[in-house]
Amino acid sequence: MQPSIKFKTSTLPLLIAFALPFLVSLSPSASAQPPPGALWYNGDYADGGGNANQIDGDGCDFLPTAQTYDDFTVGPFGWNVTEIFSDNFLDNFCYSSGGVIIGAVWEIRQGVSTNNPGVQIAQGFTVTPVVTATGRSCGTYCVEDRVEVQGLNFFLSPGTYHLNVTPILNGKAAASNSITTGTDCVGTPCGNNGNAFENVPNAAYWVPVNGDFAMGIVGTVNNNPQLVVGAAVKQGWKIPLPINGESGIEDRSGQPGGTYTITMTFNENIASVARASASCGKVASTSIDGATLTINLTKVSASCNASHMTVTANDVKDSAGINLGTACLTVGLLLGDVNGDGVVDSPDLDIVNSQIWQPTNGENFRSDINNDGLISASDVRIVTQQQGTRLP
Repeated sequence: MQPSIKFKTSTLPLLIAFALPFLVSLSPSASAQPPPGALWYNGDYADGGGNANQIDGDGCDFLPTAQTYDDFTVGPFGWNVTEIFSDNFLDNFCYSSGGVIIGAVWEIRQGVSTNNPGVQIAQGFTVTPVVTATGRSCGTYCVEDRVEVQGLNFFLSPGTYHLNVTPILNGKAAASNSITTGTDCVGTPCGNNGNAFENVPNAAYWVPVNGDFAMGIVGTVNNNPQLVVGAAVKQGWKIPLPINGESGIEDRSGQPGGTYTITMTFNENIASVARASASCGKVASTSIDGATLTINLTKVSASCNASHMTVTANDVKDSAGINLGTACLTVGLLLGDVNGDGVVDSPDLDIVNSQIWQPTNGENFRSDINNDGLISASDVRIVTQQQGTRLP
């Protein structure tokens, strides 16, 4: 069975209940080293360190469980990802006979920060991971295994992301992601920046973790012309539009005239575009500035609210005359969804009320629903009127 990959809003399987990292005494030994073709590997296990990303089998329910996300940086041309992996200690100390790793779930997110899950870019699961021993152990019933999810095929545009790879267990065991300080690391950051997060539904919600963890990505650097990022622009303020995963959400009004501006930025300068279109509204004009194509829309109807709009550029050519083909972006239109979670509700209203009478700036611009440069009672009224609307 091939790994499953989903590029849409979904919930990673809830294999976790509560979380606290724990320490174990480990015996240093062999070097795991990254697989061939690794674009990023945070490094081998650090002697004397602890573990996180706890997942129980069916016998050690007293052990803590958690999902750990660590950051990596994709270079200027983007990556074609074929595999993700993590190093994990499989600890069978509860019983004399242990368990095994029978699967793995994984997720890549962007924009993660304290108490903020960011945006899901890609996720999936497999019941056929490649599991190999690294040669390290932590006692009679504890060994370190590398869990690899292979057969993937998706593109990551330049930027910073967070990766989680969680093993699925069967038997009397618990697994924990090995901590690292960067030995044998590849790419950036190199197991030394402490920008990891731990997530436990109904408990520790996206909290920073003091450490770096042994996981990584295999693939190739993209050398072909490629759309790398998009944005919805109002009054100069940009809402990112990812090319994979969950769509970005434009919560600001297009009135008067149903006007929206969408930008597409490529990994190299472009020279021309044959035509552009949108699934709602009409293209009023296009312009090119280096690697960025700007598409100005008009007559985007109010009936398109609470739906996804697709903006397409056809026959885009670079400065060498190479045809890049078709570039598409999906925009979630949801008036008043200030926090971008796909539904207009009381948290959105609370955000606008907390910023009322502030001039629009780079931190609060999503609350300026009517785009007049000031967060006011008019914006509060719009969000109030839209309560309960959501994206499909």
